Amino acid sequence: MADDYAYADDGGENDGNALGSFFYPFALVALSVTSFWVQSVVTEERLVPALNIISEYFNIPDDIAGATLMAAGASSPELLCTIISLFVTHSSLGLGTIVGSEIFNQLIICAGSVYSSKVHSNDESVKKYGERFLVLDRTMVVREVGFYALSIILLYVALSEVVWDKNDQVERINVSLFKACLLFGGYLVYVVVCVYMEQIMAMIGFVLAWEEEPSVRLPPVPQEVTVSDSWYNLYGGSNQGLNDSNETHLRSLESAMSCGSVRCRNFHEEDLHQLPFIYNLTSEPVENFETSGGKSTHDSVSASSSFVNDDDNNTIDTDTIDTNRKKVRGLLSKGCKMLRCGDRCGADRDYPVQVNYVLELTNDDDTCEIRCHLWERSYFYSKARARAHAFQLRWFTITPQKISSVPDRNSPTKHAMVYPLFDEIHVDVKRRIIQLVHPVEGKRDFVLIAPSLAIFDAVLQALDKYVTATSSLRDMGVTELEDDRGVLSKRDRNADPHVELIEFPKNASMPGIALWVATFPLRLIMHYSLPDVRQLDHHGHVTASIFVAYMSTVMSLTWLLAGSYTMVVSLESLADVIGIPDSVMGVTLSAAGTSLPAYIASRIAAERGFGNQAVANVFGSNTFNIFVGLGLPWVIYCLANDGSYSELENEHILESILTMAGALVLFVALMLQTGYVVLKWHADLFVLLYVCYVAYSIGQVFL
Repeated sequence: MADDYAYADDGGENDGNALGSFFYPFALVALSVTSFWVQSVVTEERLVPALNIISEYFNIPDDIAGATLMAAGASSPELLCTIISLFVTHSSLGLGTIVGSEIFNQLIICAGSVYSSKVHSNDESVKKYGERFLVLDRTMVVREVGFYALSIILLYVALSEVVWDKNDQVERINVSLFKACLLFGGYLVYVVVCVYMEQIMAMIGFVLAWEEEPSVRLPPVPQEVTVSDSWYNLYGGSNQGLNDSNETHLRSLESAMSCGSVRCRNFHEEDLHQLPFIYNLTSEPVENFETSGGKSTHDSVSASSSFVNDDDNNTIDTDTIDTNRKKVRGLLSKGCKMLRCGDRCGADRDYPVQVNYVLELTNDDDTCEIRCHLWERSYFYSKARARAHAFQLRWFTITPQKISSVPDRNSPTKHAMVYPLFDEIHVDVKRRIIQLVHPVEGKRDFVLIAPSLAIFDAVLQALDKYVTATSSLRDMGVTELEDDRGVLSKRDRNADPHVELIEFPKNASMPGIALWVATFPLRLIMHYSLPDVRQLDHHGHVTASIFVAYMSTVMSLTWLLAGSYTMVVSLESLADVIGIPDSVMGVTLSAAGTSLPAYIASRIAAERGFGNQAVANVFGSNTFNIFVGLGLPWVIYCLANDGSYSELENEHILESILTMAGALVLFVALMLQTGYVVLKWHADLFVLLYVCYVAYSIGQVFL
């Protein structure tokens, strides 16, 4: 009887163990996904903005900040994963994560950027390339792909020495201090090249892409310089690249600005160093901005008299507006979804694409007032490469007396911003970029992008009237207007309209709400332990101090360390349960999870016409991950352990490196064949290759 009872007791215990064993892998997956989310949120919404403020505070040039601080911040999950797996868990997960991320970035992110690019309508281009394609800047391809190729070669050299471990009876890879230093030193060379890229390209005789792009710099200039003279010579350009449509718009703007309130002068090459961000934007091939008349996210319907109140027609056809809104609603939904990808786990942004028509433009001739949407470059991501929150869509009101904007036209006082009394602007006509230069040196300039050429024209004409009407105030020394919104809460006074971590998702789906509730305790702790520097006053100036930026950086790194450790431990445990090597887990699930934020950011950048930057971000991140993400930890380890690192098991990692090299060779061959154009069938091929790579990595374990 006792035996029966004991048997029954054992059976119950076995059932419990079996039940626990069944749920254990799912718990590890949930823990891993949560750690991915934590690292993504902390990096995008806390660490990168804080590093941006620190870079601005110390006046670090954009090229240097982007290649050092901002690159380290954006790639911190991969870097910390390598450090933890190297010094704490002593596994190959970190190496596998970076190698897998390289392949994911090059194949999947490049493909996603093409899928998200604007739809083209030019018959000749469509016939030759198809409706979706990305044109790459040759200089970018030479620099970024060249250094990525160098990093792959040095990585292969660093991992080429294989030794036999007699104790464990396994092959191990030995990394010497010299090879580790060689790998890390490659990034120092990369930074130098980034800083002196213009001089280097000039020395070797390359014709830079931006030398052919027309732009304009407005105000003061000698009377003898005409608008048309300087219009085509900004950034050393010429008018040879203009087509008839753009030239017509330029001539119409010339006549609009011929009143004398706004004058132009040539913008010389040495001035480029004062505007590194605009310089980078204007290196984007103009073909990536061109769209069809009815298929693009932002230029879906060309503005006409039904949308724009011009001199000949002072009425707005509301029926036509409603009809066209219905036509573009489905087309805009894709862009809305991508914008809301940043609201992880159900947070929902209600402003402004979701509720308003992006091409809407009102023009009141009686008051000389226009209202329209413009993309504004976020201050907190100005030094980073392609980021998900790099641009914000705002509803602008431009009158002769004042320029202001809000994120949601239905809330005209919340998160409002009043712009300075500027007397100088920089414009890139083809890409519809406008920079408002602050009259006080050292204060923030504002970079805007018009959703359509019609809005771009209307805004420039309104800015000309604004400069004329406010000249008397500028003569008295006034540079900024006071705020007249009345009493608002601290949150509504903040001109940066971001969603708080603990803010309840108003319009989220039931699964989104469920995820938000499940993660609320974690959200609450993160909200109160991570200082948020994204605070702007109504003039667009940062209110967070440098001390807050330091605190945010320290706390962000603390959270990233905790998140990386959780990710490494949970994925290693999951690999043990499934029965696959840590390196295979790294090149698959870990690589995809850590690269997802970069994928979202690149897709959004491509949607807005910055596909070249999105692809540059891919290769730049890959170069950093190899040179610094692997090289730096290996250097530290070798210095602390008799000059070598020999804990890596030879788990087919060299085969993945050869896959990286093969994918890069294929990319270069395709670019040379098409003239630096990434086509849609290239994207399809990249996705297929990645699926085959993942299947091979997993299959070689079980077959």
